[in-house]
Amino acid sequence: MKKILIADDHSIVRLGASVIIKENFPQAEIFQAQTYPEVYQLLKKELFDLILLDINMPGGNNIKVIKEVLDIQPSVKILVFSSYDESLYALRYISAGACGYLNKNTAMSELNNAISSIMTRGKYMSEHVKELYVQKLTTSKSSYNKNNPINKLSNREVDVAKHLIKGLGILEVATLLDLSSSTVSTYKSRIFEKLSVNNIPELIELYKLHTEEPG
Repeated sequence: MKKILIADDHSIVRLGASVIIKENFPQAEIFQAQTYPEVYQLLKKELFDLILLDINMPGGNNIKVIKEVLDIQPSVKILVFSSYDESLYALRYISAGACGYLNKNTAMSELNNAISSIMTRGKYMSEHVKELYVQKLTTSKSSYNKNNPINKLSNREVDVAKHLIKGLGILEVATLLDLSSSTVSTYKSRIFEKLSVNNIPELIELYKLHTEEPG
C-alpha cells in the first residue's frame, strides 16, 4: 500500500488532489498537512512513498525545504505542486532533489500522469519543462541567462525576490526566510545589480516580462 502525503495550505486543493489520487490509486493511504512543521512531524512518524508538496506554505517558502525533507526521509519522492511559474522554478527544484514539478494551473488529470510517472520511472517533467531542460543542456550559460535574465539569480536570491515583488519589506522577508535584515538587504542589492533594476516596480515589471505571473 502506497503512503502519500498531500502538503498544501488550501483545503480545497488537498481535497481535489485526494479525490484524483483515490480514483487512480484506490489502495493508497493519504495523509494531509497544511504547514511545513506538520510535514516534518509526519515525516518523523510515517514512511511515505510520495509527497505532493506546495512550495508556498506557512513555515517554509524557500527551496531549502527539499533538502530538509530529504534529510528526514532520503528515499521519499517529492512532486512539487505549485502555482509558481514552472519556467522559473521547475528546474531549480528538480536540481534540488524533487522528482517533478507540476503547475496547479494544469488540468487535474495531469496530476495522475505526474504521480504515475514518478511511481514507475522516478521522475516527471511536463513537455514544457522538458523543453527547458533541453535548452539548458544545449545552450551556453551566457545565452541561457540572456534568454531569461532571472536565471542569473541564485536560488536564495529567487526566494528573496519573489517576496519583494509581493510588496513585503526587508524585515518581513527576513522573518519568513529566517535571515537577518542585513543579509536580506545584501540579497536585494545583488538582485538589483544582476537584473539591472533600480527599484521594486522595475523588478515587478521584469518578472512580468519573463514569468507567467510575478510570484
